[in-house]
Amino acid sequence: MSQKEPEVTEPRQAGPSQPIRNPYILNFCKVLVERKGEKVEGEALKKLLNDMYRLFECMLGQNMIAALPEELRKEYLDAAEDLSKLTYEKIGEVFDKSVPDYERIMKDTMKQFAEIFLRNRQFRPEDYPVPMEICSV
Repeated sequence: MSQKEPEVTEPRQAGPSQPIRNPYILNFCKVLVERKGEKVEGEALKKLLNDMYRLFECMLGQNMIAALPEELRKEYLDAAEDLSKLTYEKIGEVFDKSVPDYERIMKDTMKQFAEIFLRNRQFRPEDYPVPMEICSV
């Protein structure tokens, strides 16, 4: 695998149809595919990585929300009902101040995701603790 870092578009610079991808999460997914010995290439690999990324992102989001204090969690979930009013700044305010151990949550989520992925013979989104429908963009 190439050690070249994937390019990432900053949230404020992303076009409307261009997804924002964290290069470390994308690399994590690629490494899992390689470690498992998957023989996937081209469009099939692209789809697999996209599905993995979306599921990981959803799992991480659920774990971060679960780490919020109860009252703030309720406030955040209410605010998330109307995504047009939820900005990156607002999200940052909520999580930066209220989840000081976000690195541990990220590591725990990576371990959880890797265990499920490596345990299964085939990648099946239904094996993950988030419904694929809510991860769809």
